[in-house]
Amino acid sequence: MALGLSYRCACGKKYKIYMPKHKLFGEIVSRAVDWLAVDAREEAEGEVEEVKRLAHMSRCTYVDGGSTERLTCTECSQEIDLKTHFRSHLVKI
Repeated sequence: MALGLSYRCACGKKYKIYMPKHKLFGEIVSRAVDWLAVDAREEAEGEVEEVKRLAHMSRCTYVDGGSTERLTCTECSQEIDLKTHFRSHLVKI
């Protein structure tokens, strides 16, 4: 399943962010896993489109974390580094 992660800005704006697994786990979790192949399979099987659909259904703004690693809130202009933010919540080293 493609990673569709939720983020709520301090101002209250809600986002649903697709984050490719290679960006979050590629440098720190098992080099035996081909994370690029995992991401490609998930995209080919429509899982990224499902994240977009869920964003729409939940009235969140969709962000493609594969295209950008920084999010600037469209309401308050606060910036966040998506990779750093989600790694700190998902990966405990």
